[in-house]
Amino acid sequence: MASADVTLRTLSLGAQDSMTGWYSKAFGESTIKMIVVPRGATFQYMGMGWYAKHDVTGYTEDAVVEGDEIKDSFNNYYEVKAIKDHFWLNTIIFRECELVKLPLHADRPATSGTWPTVDDPRYATKAYLTSHLTANNMKEDDNLTNALYIIAMGLPDYSISKVFLGPKNVDLVFSIGTPDSEALSLGVGYAENVPVSIFTINKTGITGTRLRWAAEAELRRVCETDPHGSLRTLDRLSDNEENLGSTILYSVTYVMRYKRYA
Repeated sequence: MASADVTLRTLSLGAQDSMTGWYSKAFGESTIKMIVVPRGATFQYMGMGWYAKHDVTGYTEDAVVEGDEIKDSFNNYYEVKAIKDHFWLNTIIFRECELVKLPLHADRPATSGTWPTVDDPRYATKAYLTSHLTANNMKEDDNLTNALYIIAMGLPDYSISKVFLGPKNVDLVFSIGTPDSEALSLGVGYAENVPVSIFTINKTGITGTRLRWAAEAELRRVCETDPHGSLRTLDRLSDNEENLGSTILYSVTYVMRYKRYA
């Protein structure tokens, strides 16, 4: 007999990985009712017809959040990408969810293990920033409270907005991207170009653009006053504002340049 029972895997963030700097994914499982249908399928609810407009669409009365996963009875996994609430007067009657099938699925472990850190410019940059960034130079709007920041490698495999929400409640992210390395002559070392992006949002007591500029100033200060064996220079590459629906994600990317000798 057909059933609308599916497994809801509710996403939360676990411990912070000591190497990558990102929080691990943690999922709590429960059973909910959801109709999962392909694009073009139709069904009727409360006397009205509904048309599935996404490649895979899920309809449910239960609460789901972007980033959650759905597992059906055939062990197919889907990620919830977007949610549209449908109301009757002031009451939600059901939620229409855009689902993306995950053809390869595995839960990321809580820790990424031991890395070959010696020649990894991302790790070197993370260690450098960890040692020299000063929290006291990046304040909330009251000019008294230090902003809570993390330093991480690349982008997480979940929406970065999750990091800024409770219970992690991070205010500022320094994200180290994929570097470009060029060998120096005679094999004496490498010239490293490492992108460093700064992310923040508007929060209670925090103006996103103000904190972003404070973080930029701190990044420049570190490179100017703590060259750490090889002069580090910064080029401002791009800035961006991304609408996340309920807030704006403010970001800017710099390229940190330095030479590493063998």
